[in-house]
Amino acid sequence: MNNARHLLTLLLPLFLCTCGPATEPVTEGAGVDTEADPDLENPNAGNTDIYDVDPEDPYLISNGTFLGLKPGEPLSEYAPTLRPGVVQTGDGDYTVYFIDGAEGDELGYVMRGDYAFDDQIGNIYVTHPSVVTEQGIRVGTSVKELRERIGAVTFHGSEIESRVTGSKDGIGYRLDIPSIEYNMDNSTIPLDAQVQMLIIEQPIPAQ
Repeated sequence: MNNARHLLTLLLPLFLCTCGPATEPVTEGAGVDTEADPDLENPNAGNTDIYDVDPEDPYLISNGTFLGLKPGEPLSEYAPTLRPGVVQTGDGDYTVYFIDGAEGDELGYVMRGDYAFDDQIGNIYVTHPSVVTEQGIRVGTSVKELRERIGAVTFHGSEIESRVTGSKDGIGYRLDIPSIEYNMDNSTIPLDAQVQMLIIEQPIPAQ
């Protein structure tokens, strides 16, 4: 296990850009401006099978791991390859570690673990459509296609920032629609609503 972890630590810098200082605070959930970049409007275009992942997709989430990063792993081993910054939310400002791709694109960010007694990776938030799950889900996927690929997902709203999020098999899906109702009527969710963020979730430890 230690050898594998050291190998991942050595390989991770090959995929991540570590250039530049800490970034200015960003607002969580800002999403992708598909109007400014029409090529991002339908990032699944060209996938002919509902479980097909385009071989040109450069970044894959597999088995709860993204670019060697996995919730629960020691954050200190990976922090030097990430870019520190701040995310502003309705709950407050949080120090995070941004994940930059080889071309300098911001792919998402890492939070510190919520349940860790020591330094661990918490949730990993993916915000760029070049990152895809094994089922072909990415930022920009519609609710209709999400259900076709992974089945039913129950979504809940939140009073803080009206976020609408559902999860299945360790991956969370935040939508680009608002609701303050936790027990929202999922039948009212528009089929053309889109995934705004993927969340690789930190497992809740057993009691």
